[in-house]
Amino acid sequence: MQRPEGPVPVPEHRVGACAATALTLVYSAPTPGIGSRYLDGPVAHEGRILSAVAARDAIAGAARRSVGETVLEAAISSLALTGYADVRGAGYLAALSRAAVLGEPSVRVLRGLGHDEILYFVRAFDAAGDTGPLVSSLRVALGAGQDATLRDAMRFAAARDPLAREYARDYEITRQLARPALLTALSRSESARGAIVQSYLEVLAEVPDLDVAARAGSREAEDVSRMANGVLKSGGVRSRRGIQAIANLDGLLRADQRLAPTATEPVVLAAAFLVAVEHGPEALGHRLPPANGGNRGR
Repeated sequence: MQRPEGPVPVPEHRVGACAATALTLVYSAPTPGIGSRYLDGPVAHEGRILSAVAARDAIAGAARRSVGETVLEAAISSLALTGYADVRGAGYLAALSRAAVLGEPSVRVLRGLGHDEILYFVRAFDAAGDTGPLVSSLRVALGAGQDATLRDAMRFAAARDPLAREYARDYEITRQLARPALLTALSRSESARGAIVQSYLEVLAEVPDLDVAARAGSREAEDVSRMANGVLKSGGVRSRRGIQAIANLDGLLRADQRLAPTATEPVVLAAAFLVAVEHGPEALGHRLPPANGGNRGR
């Protein structure tokens, strides 16, 4: 008997476990310029971790809500518990989780994002106090009439916002760069945290961070990517020299908060979620067999 082609529906409880695992591990990973359990930035580490618990149920129930409703529910739940909401992270996971639970390709979910979805996103960003370029595009689309869709707004903002870019291109960087990098890192690293840091560096080295470009300019964003590439050449998480290079890069990025690569972390988060859905949440806590051609994203 032949196996059915295409995605297979994933139970809600499993999707929730995948989301909680991905969020917790990525928030806990010591990514240069972003993650630290000992040096809180604008948000305490504990607040980020607890927000993952609050967002889990909303993301697991994505099939029963629109993508926008899921993002808003995750934001409201997180804010109520911790006073913090990662709206962008919820946005990355909401469309992927809906696709997983329904057993549909994510591109079909993204193509179905209509006008009514826009308001939910705007309300979520407003609640979290986010006023970035995507919010401006969403407000323009919201006032443009029923023919303007959330998909249109994302395409318009794709050059300036990482979430918009992934929605417009069906998670291109997540699937083609971050996910393969994470799978390879998991097969070689001694810990999930190390694998996450390694994949984060690989994405940052290849794709200049859009948030850095917005805050400090495209040249500085390219410089940060070159520094990340230098860390990889030093061995990354797999050598003593590379670990020292990671610490040096972390210090440089933290010395100037304009250089914090905040647009890169959510891509790795989405990749971690995809790996967890495909291999099980436990895969992020154990070493995987070496990656091969069969691990490529669809």
